[in-house]
Amino acid sequence: DYPGMMSESVGTKRPASPSMGHDGASAVVPGVSLTLSVQEVALFDLLLEVIAKRGLQCILRVAGGWVRDKLMGREAHDIDIAIDDRMGKAFAEDVVGYMHECGRSSEVGSVGVIKSNPDQSKHLETATVRVLGFELDFVNLRAEEYTDSRIPVMRIGTALEDALRRDLTINSLFYNINLKAVEDFTGRGMADLTAKICRTPLPPLQTMIDDPLRALRAVRFATRYSFSLEDDLRKTLCSKEVSDALANKVSKERLMTELNGMLSGPSPADSLSLLHAVSLFPVVFQPPPLPDIPPSWADVAHGIVQECAKLPPSTVASLLNVDPPTCSPAVHVLPKEERRLLFLSSALSPLRPFSTAQGKKAVAAPEHVMRISLKGTLKDAQDTATVLLTADELARAADALFPAPGGSESASGGSEEELKVQIGTVLKKTGAIWRLSLLLALCERLQRRGGEGAMEDGEREAETERMVSLEKKIREGWNLDNVWELKTLVSGNEVCELLGLDKKTDGRRIGEVHREMATWVLKQHKPLEVTQEDCIAWLKDTYPR
Repeated sequence: DYPGMMSESVGTKRPASPSMGHDGASAVVPGVSLTLSVQEVALFDLLLEVIAKRGLQCILRVAGGWVRDKLMGREAHDIDIAIDDRMGKAFAEDVVGYMHECGRSSEVGSVGVIKSNPDQSKHLETATVRVLGFELDFVNLRAEEYTDSRIPVMRIGTALEDALRRDLTINSLFYNINLKAVEDFTGRGMADLTAKICRTPLPPLQTMIDDPLRALRAVRFATRYSFSLEDDLRKTLCSKEVSDALANKVSKERLMTELNGMLSGPSPADSLSLLHAVSLFPVVFQPPPLPDIPPSWADVAHGIVQECAKLPPSTVASLLNVDPPTCSPAVHVLPKEERRLLFLSSALSPLRPFSTAQGKKAVAAPEHVMRISLKGTLKDAQDTATVLLTADELARAADALFPAPGGSESASGGSEEELKVQIGTVLKKTGAIWRLSLLLALCERLQRRGGEGAMEDGEREAETERMVSLEKKIREGWNLDNVWELKTLVSGNEVCELLGLDKKTDGRRIGEVHREMATWVLKQHKPLEVTQEDCIAWLKDTYPR
């Protein structure tokens, strides 16, 4: 049993019409109820008061994720209430009106309405209102009828129809507020929750074709809760029908929303691995149609993702300059947003060498995926590009400074001072996320070496040590950590005054001086400790009037 289950309910049950499940038996789960907070009890009692005082006959059910999470003993916040005989807006207005009549206006907000929007998974309008500090969504029970379109024809349905239309049995459970009871209309939800199985209420192919985004939801829920996919569902997700439907029937924005849910969740690497296992990885990260992109690119991306997930705590601690993490995977010590960016960049990494024409300019394949295939934000496209490009620069620096004995990598030429300036210039543009690039550069190297054949432990240690040495060189030897915080210490006007230049006619020369001064600053032992006086002295020595 899950920790959120109780053997008996607390309080008196109000009479309500019987709840019949899929086989004609009662849908009420015997011997199981939910552990409610004092605030939740007060909220539900208030809703029942509204029914009684208004002379209504409706049955109120909390639907979906709140019930699932309560039964699992997890925190549950989003309360979606389904009503059996009226639209959500009508009942929400009854609640607000009753609260005003009782002199409790401060405890209730105004009713908002979210219109139906299939692209955002809103197939019927939803009424929203704040009551007793809870943000509630009210909607009627519904049934869906799909035609050739992904957008269903909706009508008010029964509780059984509403349960059967949902993506997974674990998300089809209800908490009947009138009965104070958990209901399982599919007859499988409680059993699947206990057995940790993701299963669809209806045959999986029908469920997935009706709304292919459910394929990604199944992956997300399975990895979030460490559940397994039921065999028929797993086979269905691997089918060409589902791949084609996901690619052609689902908006790119909805894909990105689900992907972000996976990458921001507790198991981003597991989510990407399961996408790969069911052959949906290249459907989500759809590359431009270029003949030179090998079909194996998704396998390589998956390998890099796995390398990120299995980095040991000591390596992560060294590359991030933090205490050894106690979490697993160790990279989860990263803030959630940086972790999301690391795995997103890892998934796009093998596409880096390729570009496609977009109008008159060439666009890198990872940017195409972010902006066209996923309709991601401009910031995400820019950040992933930065992480990928910086990983290249850091890998080349590691090869130049710490060449592997007998290795095939070509070390770049130039002195160490020139290399310091080059890396310092890169880090000024990259900022604090440069350490994500360091992690990625190592994982790419480990995946590539592993793909060439089984790596010995000594080889992995040697590759890791090269990146750890590079981090130490950047931080302690070159003092470049936080170099992006460097400010321009001498303004353009001051350069003009010192060198006798005219701002209107010598703009190009002023720019050259600033670039040369920035290079000189980076060459210093501690660039961040260079002062304005130091820069002025250098200017006078270098450009005597």
